Parts: sequence; C-alpha cells; structure tokens
Amino acid sequence: MRILIVEDEFIIADEIASMVEGFGHTILGPAGTIEEAETIVANEQLDFAIIDANLRGASSAELGKRLTERDVPFCVCTGYRLDDIRAAFGDIPVVPKPVRERALAAIIDAADQKPR
Repeated sequence: MRILIVEDEFIIADEIASMVEGFGHTILGPAGTIEEAETIVANEQLDFAIIDANLRGASSAELGKRLTERDVPFCVCTGYRLDDIRAAFGDIPVVPKPVRERALAAIIDAADQKPR
C-alpha cells in the first residue's frame, strides 16, 4: 500500500514511518503541514493515510474530508481524547499517541481488506 503520513512532530513521523515500512508498505511524506499533505493528496495515488488531528495549531479535519471525497481510507493519530475529535472526524479509526505498532497494523490491515 502507498500510505501518506501527516505529522508535524519529526520524531513521531519518523517512528510511524519506520513502523509502516516494517509492515511492507511504501511511505508518502511525511508531510508536516496541511499544505504539504494537500499537495501529495492532489498529485499522488494513495491507498491509506495516517493524519495527526492537529498540525501546528490547525485542525486536519478538512484534509480528512478531502481524503474521504477521494475515497482514501485514513486514520487519525492523536494525543487528544477521543471525545474531543469525534465532532471533526466522525467514526474514523483513531490511533492514540504514543502509537502502538500492533494497533496501527490492525487499522491498516482492516482498511486493506475493505473493498473500495
């Protein structure tokens, strides 16, 4: 799978990228801003995305809507409480920070099994 990582903290982005590569997938990004992510979404073929709920103080909810419009499954990676992001992202799978490899793998595998 070609997976976009959108995360503004370098260490976290690098950790997620290492996990995803370890699962055998190709990384796009990591994008550290919404603008970088929008460029990748507009110009690349994506199979999945992992997006931080908040990038440098800006919500990534609009990016989530764009991914949904393009029929790209995604999950939200966040340190916020689930209740705090449900209004913006709905029933999208959430990976809490710190990211646990097994939880991330399960969400990616589930998305890979769904017909699109």
